[in-house]
Amino acid sequence: MSRIEHHPSEETVYSYAAGALPAALALVVGCHLQYCPQCRALAAQGEALGGDLLASLDEKPLSQGRRESMMALLDASPAQKTEEPAPRKVVIEVPGLLRNLVGHDDFDSLPWKSIVPGMKQVDLKLGEGEAKLLRIAAGKKMPVHSHQGNELTLILRGGYSDSLGKFNAGDFAELDGSVEHQPIADADEDCICLAGMDAPLAFKGLIAKMLQPIFKI
Repeated sequence: MSRIEHHPSEETVYSYAAGALPAALALVVGCHLQYCPQCRALAAQGEALGGDLLASLDEKPLSQGRRESMMALLDASPAQKTEEPAPRKVVIEVPGLLRNLVGHDDFDSLPWKSIVPGMKQVDLKLGEGEAKLLRIAAGKKMPVHSHQGNELTLILRGGYSDSLGKFNAGDFAELDGSVEHQPIADADEDCICLAGMDAPLAFKGLIAKMLQPIFKI
């Protein structure tokens, strides 16, 4: 993976650390953190600040009923013995958080579905917002679109260029309604991205009739 040039904002990382992001957006940030030590350090800083804030609050004693319920749950949940995973020979390229959802180690094994020529997706069901894996064929353009809310995108393989610059694997794009762009995949490799949205995209042109229902939350 090349050097990461584009990162989420501090506000977004702190929101992730505080557990304040919708699930779809949190997934994208969490996967970026698996690649980026700089943002992991920032998230740890946010968690430490949150811990200090909690520590400064006045303690409230548990009621007897709450205490008994908690002890009953602990007694009913014996510690599980963990086993070391067997050695694997496959190349693991899907980040761990995402791998838990899709059940595959490599992107080519995923159940891609074509939505328009040169563009495929895997829809991830998370409940809060909408998360998708997008695959743009090498050299192809995604339709021009803007955003009705927030979109966070992590490049997982290949890269693309748009009005905001050049994005490679590991890079993070943070977009909102002020941004209109048209990602163009690199000519030598398909571009695979993880996109999380809290509102639908807004497509322009005739292609919108095909894409708008797909990207509607």
